[in-house]
Amino acid sequence: MEEYIAWLDDPANAPSSRVGGKAASLARLAAAGFPVPPGFAVTVAAYRHFHEQAGLAPLVEPLEALGRRPAMGPVREACVPLTAALAPAGLPREVDRAVTIATAELERRAGLTATFAVRSSGVSEDGANASFAGLYESYLNLRGHEAILKAVRDCYCCLWQPRAVQYRAIKGVGHRAEAMATVVMQTVASAVSGVAFTLNPVTGATDEVLINASWGLGESIVSGLVTPDSFVTDKTGATRDQQINDKTMQVVTAPGGTQRQETPAHLVSAPSLSPERVRQVAETAVAVERLYGGPIDIEFAYDAEGRFYLLQARPVTTQ
Repeated sequence: MEEYIAWLDDPANAPSSRVGGKAASLARLAAAGFPVPPGFAVTVAAYRHFHEQAGLAPLVEPLEALGRRPAMGPVREACVPLTAALAPAGLPREVDRAVTIATAELERRAGLTATFAVRSSGVSEDGANASFAGLYESYLNLRGHEAILKAVRDCYCCLWQPRAVQYRAIKGVGHRAEAMATVVMQTVASAVSGVAFTLNPVTGATDEVLINASWGLGESIVSGLVTPDSFVTDKTGATRDQQINDKTMQVVTAPGGTQRQETPAHLVSAPSLSPERVRQVAETAVAVERLYGGPIDIEFAYDAEGRFYLLQARPVTTQ
């Protein structure tokens, strides 16, 4: 079991080579005292066992011939054998057992009413040169080990979606060496969520923090469902500028996943972050920047009780 599971509160056993970029970053944040939800990683070794059992190695070889800027047509064609091989593939028995046992322990730690998220953590994901933002899947608000096992397997399949294969080719990431770890962590039923950058991606200013925030889960921002509120602060957290937008829709947790719903009328035009929360987010982002030694972006959330969480941190990239 230890080969396949690494807890996020044990960063010594969670290097990126073992658990992928996202999980390693979360473990680093937790070790530094930042508010990260409890969880564990299903390691790269678990994926490689799945990869071998499914016989994927010879099917990956043709992808290496796609070149650095392949058109989507050839990419889709090259992925057809992989898709066919993945359709019937299940998790290896040893991985299934390890995840089931770890899920029971996480349920004990988080409480019986908790739900969980399964998130991709590719070996090359969230690096300084390639973020893979939006290319791999996340599954939220899951209950029970069967739902979590299915989501882990689905994350493995995301690795070989044509859009992910094309992005790796463009970024010069080798397909043979790529692998997928996953993060299993407690779902934050976000009342407010957002992202913050310690290098303003609009102006390039390094003395500012840009914060985008909206009601509900972060999916509403990532998917373009809403135009989020925008706050610009200096590195002390003092607001320099803000733009409050009408946020007519939000994404919220629902049984077994998420759903879109209309934002209550009194919140549509209201700021999603108070001045105090703007400062807290900016100060946290700057503290993470100091930890990482360079510009970063973070994903954050506040739950209905006002508790603040960090859900991700990664170096700022242009892609």
